Amino acid sequence: MAHLELFVFTWGLYPRRILIYLHEKGLLNSPHIKVAQVTISPTAEMIAPGKPKGTVPILALPDGTFIKQSVAILDYFEDICDNPEEDWQKDIAAVAKTSMRGRNARDRATTREILALADEATSMFGFACHKGSKLFLEMELTNPVASSMAIVRRSMKLLEPYYEGRFEGDSSEAEKVTIADCVFFSFLQFSKELYGVDLVADSELRNLRRFYDAFKERDSAKIPEDFYPRYIKELAPVWLE
Repeated sequence: MAHLELFVFTWGLYPRRILIYLHEKGLLNSPHIKVAQVTISPTAEMIAPGKPKGTVPILALPDGTFIKQSVAILDYFEDICDNPEEDWQKDIAAVAKTSMRGRNARDRATTREILALADEATSMFGFACHKGSKLFLEMELTNPVASSMAIVRRSMKLLEPYYEGRFEGDSSEAEKVTIADCVFFSFLQFSKELYGVDLVADSELRNLRRFYDAFKERDSAKIPEDFYPRYIKELAPVWLE
């Protein structure tokens, strides 16, 4: 019997962070973790048996409580793998890959820095999409000025130095994937494949381009052609002027 239940829809930006992470961690098929797909009602409500109100991802714990933020869910999994207490947690930790937050205090601080920048860029990109993509035309007021990607692209430049020397050739660094890498890649893939915005196209972002091109070939990152719902993919990359 599963001790944890993760509510998601597979193509969603924030749920995808968790699914990529679980794949990289070696836990995607754990018998202790049930991945429950939600359905979306005509009123945009996310529905599944046992799921509380709110957007996904949501992680249900054995004590009946829920974790409702993606970064907190990532930290929860890392915590129970680093310091398992109950038997089922020890089972999970026994098959999980080593820490994805870093081997020491310096590495963990770097992971938190990347994570903060990637999370900020994700939020600003989402705001720009809501104001400038045709997908949201009938849902809220649009504003071409507010849909600017300037702040998001500034974040890309801030992230560029963190990936110098990583994911380069056959370097073993490519295997030391962190939770921040999972969060950042899921954002870059979502923006490019659904909204048609390649955030690492700038020739000055050589490190980020190498990271994206290398990570997208990992098993955790591969997606089929029909991954995103057709009606959403038709509207999302149409930007209003």
